[in-house]
Amino acid sequence: MSEERFTCIGEYNDEREASIVAGMLVNNGIDAYVDGSIMTTIYAAGSTWAPVRVMVPSDRAAEAAALLREHRDM
Repeated sequence: MSEERFTCIGEYNDEREASIVAGMLVNNGIDAYVDGSIMTTIYAAGSTWAPVRVMVPSDRAAEAAALLREHRDM
């Protein structure tokens, strides 16, 4: 069984922003998840000093990057 590898496609200041980006990617057929949101939960803050990352399968990273370029407002 091969282990799927993930790549960070972007870093954001808060979980909301990262979730919007991850949702756009998922809606376009690319698996994506938000990594790093635990800091917001622990410190009960709207944003933290630690970036929130959007992760995608490594073999779909180029496609995800192209989608992000098309949607520059994200």
